[in-house]
Amino acid sequence: MSPADLASANAVIGNLYRHLGQQVRAARLARGVTQADLATAVGLTRPSVANLESGVQRIQVHTLIAASQALNVDPADLISRAVAGEQIADAIPAGTERDARRLAKRLASVRDQINALLPLLPGRADVPEDGAA
Repeated sequence: MSPADLASANAVIGNLYRHLGQQVRAARLARGVTQADLATAVGLTRPSVANLESGVQRIQVHTLIAASQALNVDPADLISRAVAGEQIADAIPAGTERDARRLAKRLASVRDQINALLPLLPGRADVPEDGAA
């Protein structure tokens, strides 16, 4: 991969995290949850939530799942909306649109895997705290 290709890929990845943070923020605001309340729910500080929402800090998968659970949204939907954002499409280097579509399909396919993990998170009412089924 050439330095120019690497720079383009890093720009796309940065945009993805920024748009994913915007999706988390939109879901939080739609539910009337403060950054402080979301931070408490996912075990972060309020500034960390602000950084995630702005894309300054990249959201880790387990944090995305916990935030999605706290906001009662499907994490795969947040990812799909972030990937499908027009700004992401504009940032994709020419000639790589097919790869972007493939990535979007792969990200959408994680929905079942994420849903399988949700019952394992602490505090789920439908799963005993000791993890026994």
